[in-house]
Amino acid sequence: MKIYLPLLYSENIKRPGKKYFLNNIIGEDFIILLLSFTCYSSFPLLNAIGLFLLQLSFWCIYELGYIENDRVGEKFEDKAVLSYRYQSDKCSFYLWQPWVYSLVLSFLGIVVLSQEIAVSNNYVYTILVGQYSYNLAEILKSWLLWSVFLLVLRILFYIYNYINKQSRMWFYSLLQTCRYGGYLVLVSSNIVGLAFLLSVVVTRSFQYILYRYLGGESGSWPIDFPKYFFYFFIYLLLLILIAANERNLLIIINFPVLLAVFFCFVKGRNHFYKIFSQLIHISKDGSSKIN
Repeated sequence: MKIYLPLLYSENIKRPGKKYFLNNIIGEDFIILLLSFTCYSSFPLLNAIGLFLLQLSFWCIYELGYIENDRVGEKFEDKAVLSYRYQSDKCSFYLWQPWVYSLVLSFLGIVVLSQEIAVSNNYVYTILVGQYSYNLAEILKSWLLWSVFLLVLRILFYIYNYINKQSRMWFYSLLQTCRYGGYLVLVSSNIVGLAFLLSVVVTRSFQYILYRYLGGESGSWPIDFPKYFFYFFIYLLLLILIAANERNLLIIINFPVLLAVFFCFVKGRNHFYKIFSQLIHISKDGSSKIN
């Protein structure tokens, strides 16, 4: 790869043959962002478009961490986990190229999101005649804030890549927080949306901690870990606590929550079936007998 194209490394080298962009970035991450942010926006279309552009911006820098991770593994690890495409398609592009893509995409995303704010405040945007003007100072301020966040992300991934493996689990949690919660520097949600984000971050962090304690080798990743069930379970616990604190049952029973639960059930249906099928009376569980 002599020229950088967003997510090409992740798709063709880091995770070859797994349709990473479609299955993971769009089919999981973007849906999680929609469920956590867009469902609570007054202008969901603008919010979704802006989030998508910011997500692409984020991944340009996150992907730099992937590239660096493979290079560090090749240099320092005896049994580095590298894909079969790594040696044949090594990167030779300048590392400033992803930053250019990221900054351009983020600027476009912020412009779109600024229109959402403008529509909600109704002072720089007139829907009826389609005339608008940008609040350039606010856009540049937001752009600077996002750029600082990207820089922090890059530093965290650098530390993650060069620190010893057992300590990586803590920085992995920080990276997951950035991956799903970093958009909060520009886009607001509510406490229910934040609860879903937290359930995702905690679950993914726990799965990685298990991976490290199981040995951290390529065959140690807990594939059968019921990730989506944990999304649902932690989310439900948080919602119950929030509803109890607010004395408001409608916090649990509403359309965005149902969408999030539906997402968990659809993506993790096999694990849900396995877990629920194990719910039997103790008298029928032979493993519970005392000899």
